[in-house]
Amino acid sequence: MDQWQSTKNAAAYVGTRQPGRFHRYEQEEAIMNHWLDTLPANALVLDIPCGTGRFVKTVIGHGFRYIGGDISQAMIDQARQVTDSPLVQPFLHADAAKLPLEDNSVDCVIVWRLLHHIRDEGARKAILAEACRVSRRAVILSFHHPCSFTALRKKLKRAVLGRGNGAEISVGRLRREAGERGLDLVETRGFRKYVSINWFALLQKRA
Repeated sequence: MDQWQSTKNAAAYVGTRQPGRFHRYEQEEAIMNHWLDTLPANALVLDIPCGTGRFVKTVIGHGFRYIGGDISQAMIDQARQVTDSPLVQPFLHADAAKLPLEDNSVDCVIVWRLLHHIRDEGARKAILAEACRVSRRAVILSFHHPCSFTALRKKLKRAVLGRGNGAEISVGRLRREAGERGLDLVETRGFRKYVSINWFALLQKRA
């Protein structure tokens, strides 16, 4: 993911996530808002990786406090420009697998558009373990589901052309990997079932 360390690439990424150009924007926002509604008033939400700050306004729109974190300083610099709301806490230059936060320090962790880049199971579990450690309540994440036309096309490209490095994760596998790190799978959602590779999950920290 070295390309996201570039200021130029980070600025270009902002344009790809504008509502008018990102065709899944409203669908993903609806899913995110539905799960954010389950959090208590004045919740503190960690968004890691925050990218260029797509979910900043979504989170503070609920009256929640927002912490963004990313391994790319260039992406953080873009995210800081989204708003000057006092609900936005200082951003963290951080790895999702090594969070510089205390145990149980936030109410929810968002892990969006990350797991599908992680083919190594141990690395995914490290991210899930850290999200569980710092969260008091919930983890909201996105993942790529293997039962879709898009996933099949990606697998064929990897096998035949040697191109691509994505990772598809079934619901059963996500339940197992998260469960081994102290998170219970509460609900999954998707759209265009068996066509779209994009799925989403709400996990709850085990008491």
